[in-house]
Amino acid sequence: MSPSPAPISRAAVWVSRTLDALLLGLCALLVVLSHYSFMLYCENFGCLGKGLLWMLWMPWAVLATVGWLVALVVRAWQRRRGLGTRASGLAFALVSVMGAGHLLFWLVTTVLR
Repeated sequence: MSPSPAPISRAAVWVSRTLDALLLGLCALLVVLSHYSFMLYCENFGCLGKGLLWMLWMPWAVLATVGWLVALVVRAWQRRRGLGTRASGLAFALVSVMGAGHLLFWLVTTVLR
């Protein structure tokens, strides 16, 4: 007979929920930055909007990369501890989809022109 798993501590649950909330908040921030950068690109100012766009995309890319890595690590930690991974998995998927969407948009508008 295998020993029963150790009970999950309250501190681990609190840390897990806090990290989940921060990851989902980061996803919301990335959505807002994406919306704002796409609105700048679609304005009628021509090249002026593109310069502002690059100033928004660089922080977006850094935040998205850090968020993606943190979500990956948090999800692995939660699995190892026996905690729920639904929110961290959702954050990982959202950042992955947004990153792929940005890459596709960049390819279509910049490289394939």
